[in-house]
Amino acid sequence: MKFRPFFLLVLALTSATIVAQESFPQYGKPVDIPIYLSATFGELRPNHLHAGIDIKTQGVEGKKIYAVADGYISRIGVSPFGYGNVLYITHYDGYTSVYAHLQRFSGDIARYVKQYQYRNKKYASQIYPDASKFPVKKGDLIGYSGNSGGSGGPHLHFEIRHTASEKPLNPLYFGYKIEDNVKPLIQGVSVYPLGDESTLEGGIKPMYFSVEGGEKGKYRLKDRSVVKGNGEIAFGICTYDQVGTSPHKNGPYLYELFLDDELAFQVEADSFSYSEPRYVNSLLDYRHYKQKKSSYVRTETDPFNKLHMIAKRNGTVVVEKGDTVNVCFKISDYEGNSSQISFKLVGTAPVEVERPMRSRSEYLVKADGSANNEININDFSVSMEKGTFFRDEWVKTGQRDERGCCSRIYRFGNEEMTTFKQFTVRIRPEEKWAKHPRKFIAYFDNAGKVSSLGGKMNDGYMEVQTRSLGEYAIKIDSVAPKVSASNFKDGQSVKELKSLRFKITDDMTGIDTYNIYLDDVWVLGQYDAKNALLYYEFDEKIKAGTNNVKVVVTDGVGNSKTLKLKVVY
Repeated sequence: MKFRPFFLLVLALTSATIVAQESFPQYGKPVDIPIYLSATFGELRPNHLHAGIDIKTQGVEGKKIYAVADGYISRIGVSPFGYGNVLYITHYDGYTSVYAHLQRFSGDIARYVKQYQYRNKKYASQIYPDASKFPVKKGDLIGYSGNSGGSGGPHLHFEIRHTASEKPLNPLYFGYKIEDNVKPLIQGVSVYPLGDESTLEGGIKPMYFSVEGGEKGKYRLKDRSVVKGNGEIAFGICTYDQVGTSPHKNGPYLYELFLDDELAFQVEADSFSYSEPRYVNSLLDYRHYKQKKSSYVRTETDPFNKLHMIAKRNGTVVVEKGDTVNVCFKISDYEGNSSQISFKLVGTAPVEVERPMRSRSEYLVKADGSANNEININDFSVSMEKGTFFRDEWVKTGQRDERGCCSRIYRFGNEEMTTFKQFTVRIRPEEKWAKHPRKFIAYFDNAGKVSSLGGKMNDGYMEVQTRSLGEYAIKIDSVAPKVSASNFKDGQSVKELKSLRFKITDDMTGIDTYNIYLDDVWVLGQYDAKNALLYYEFDEKIKAGTNNVKVVVTDGVGNSKTLKLKVVY
């Protein structure tokens, strides 16, 4: 048997890692309630890595949030997406703490943000105050926990970043002790034959094995202890961790693969760069995830996967007839609780297996950009940079006609494939639609669901950058957004209310702009995208008596809807 050579130097051993962790400053708590986690740092999620810890807030919003150390507020964010309402505190020791999904900011911060929004007549904002504007001391109240932005429930998303590099680090290094004596759970093991010559149990497809056991953290393959193969073989594991009494399926801290007792592959949730999160799609068995919604971490490291959390990268082995390799996965959480599963890989004689024939409509796209980095099919083209794909990929192309489109429907791959970088898609519209102002590039997933990628005309083509592989065509969006009042009626007295609320939706190119006016004066409309809600909280702008209310909403191609109402205050 032959082990693939190391690609990186061996990183610090566990004992050295602990010493390094002890050098981090020890911060205060961002909440005054017991800390229980619903998500851990570095969790492997499709398309991104979790950059902090999610602290549970007892299922409610409005818990007080505190600065964890002395410093100053260096950034304030407001968005209907992502982190929602978020604060960044730069500390004097080289680190920055981040507090996301807040319900609202405290006192002077909230007033400052509102003044900025009114001055710039926009809700979504990124603000960078001077260092002297909001100095904070450890324990100062800075905001209240919430569910804003892309949050799926009330909690505090808390991060600590290295200020100079902006790299997020595991916040648990900074003194947060979470009671946890629960071992990670192992749900399955996968084995992969690699390349054109390898086989597994006489076939060429990956195999996924159920597991059993788990007593004292010891698992085994269900109904077998041996897997047979020939050639280069890689492995995978489906696992999760429960932090203490939390029922959530969290990410483990450490993944380790041992081959004949030698550490061959390791992923450690310690730190990463914000240029790296999409590398996770290469680390995961992405195709299986898209098909089965279960996440397997692969031990084969693709040539263009540069994720620094992968500390050791030789997670494949070459076996021939007569070889036996002892395979052991060890999975650990931050507190050192661990589980493991072991089995044998036995080498067999080479097997002749019929392999799939490639059609003329398939292109081998070389990840290094040396072949097929630009593909042209009639009025359709795709262009890619070096490193767009994580590895060389066979990509199926095609074209077909369908009513309701302003071009043919073109295929480039499918949604079970993934890329690191965006690539450019260009489609020439049919001549009669070439000057229509409401065009967009539509994306069709495997189920035929249509969504908008956007796009702009450039030299006779609609052009867009995307990471979505599948089918594309040009369509027209001629339908304006829908806007309706949700907590009052036209002419109603609203003295007993605290806000005016509106439901705003668009079924194709999405909400682009949203504005509320009282007697033709712009007022702050706050947009909660996940609940399709736009609302105005009463302030000094609403006057006693009758107020003329106007809401103007536009979609991604410029269709506009205006709603006019009167309210009495």
